[in-house]
Amino acid sequence: MKAEKSPLSAPAFDSMELRVIPFDMASAGDASGIRRALARIPSARLRQLAVIAKVEGTATLNDSSRELASARIASELARSGGAKLSQKTLEILSVGCEGLITPGGWLIASLKGKSRAKASLVPMPPGLVMGAARSAPIRMQDRAGLRHVAFAADAVRAAMREAGLDAKSVALVLIKSPILMPGATGAIAAEQRRHIGSTGASRGAAALGAAIALGEIRKSAVNAGSLCADASLHSERTMAFSGTETDCCEAVVFGHRQGGDSSLRLDRAVLADLIDRASLEGLAAGGGALSAMFFKAGIGPGGLLRGRRTTVLSSELAADKQLRAAASGVVGAVLGTTRAFISGGAEHQAAPGACLAAVIRKAVP
Repeated sequence: MKAEKSPLSAPAFDSMELRVIPFDMASAGDASGIRRALARIPSARLRQLAVIAKVEGTATLNDSSRELASARIASELARSGGAKLSQKTLEILSVGCEGLITPGGWLIASLKGKSRAKASLVPMPPGLVMGAARSAPIRMQDRAGLRHVAFAADAVRAAMREAGLDAKSVALVLIKSPILMPGATGAIAAEQRRHIGSTGASRGAAALGAAIALGEIRKSAVNAGSLCADASLHSERTMAFSGTETDCCEAVVFGHRQGGDSSLRLDRAVLADLIDRASLEGLAAGGGALSAMFFKAGIGPGGLLRGRRTTVLSSELAADKQLRAAASGVVGAVLGTTRAFISGGAEHQAAPGACLAAVIRKAVP
């Protein structure tokens, strides 16, 4: 069950430059910011491109906002660089900008550096690198099951190879994952049927696969009943997202190694809970201007926060919407920005109730 041999693949280079270019969106169908951002990328040196964005919409299974945004992005990619650019690009789009989130995101371009034959004998400094990869398509009857987990692990391993990273050097994984949709036909196991239509199960399967690829949990520890049930199995370096527009797992990994872009670094923090301001302030105090910000919001079992009841899991409002809105206020207050990729639902991405935050920032000399 190997990762799909994808056109995203590119020859490995000893050194790599990253460009992190922000863009805003006036609507789900607005790609004008992406057009301007694409114009700033030197196409001759491009290895891989990641489009990472929050799109406004209802975030329900029948919401077409993500598909609309993806189609507009595809048009701009084709316009800017044709099929060659499209083949080098991976999208991670997430719907839902409740609260104080400015719709939009970043183009993150991995650019070729010097090859080994031309490199100096002086050791290259460490810096930030990125790799992206897709798994093979996941059949509907394999989703929200052990094969789904395995496909996710394959995608993360392939992205690590693209970045030239080993598991210990990975700082953050962003992974998009398909959903076991209502109305699915075929032989779907009973353990999987409970996850039909579940965006949480989609995220959880991807996170378990990433945790296996990163060596955070053993493959043998995961069984058919583990998904969204065994909270002891989780990553602390993965943010997972679900989508109706994809049929495979799509992974972007970041990490640090020699030959990476020494002008950038990625810092990560695990927050004890959604209002763990001290941990977020510690992340903010790391120095260097922020280039991008990612936040995965979770809530404790039963919706408890520091032992007190909340209605996050019991009100008529979807939990993800409440988590995004609440997290946007915390992030905005501490970091002073509304430009943040904030996602709700931390299934197998942190300990129960914990949250994950990460920033790409300018490295301090």
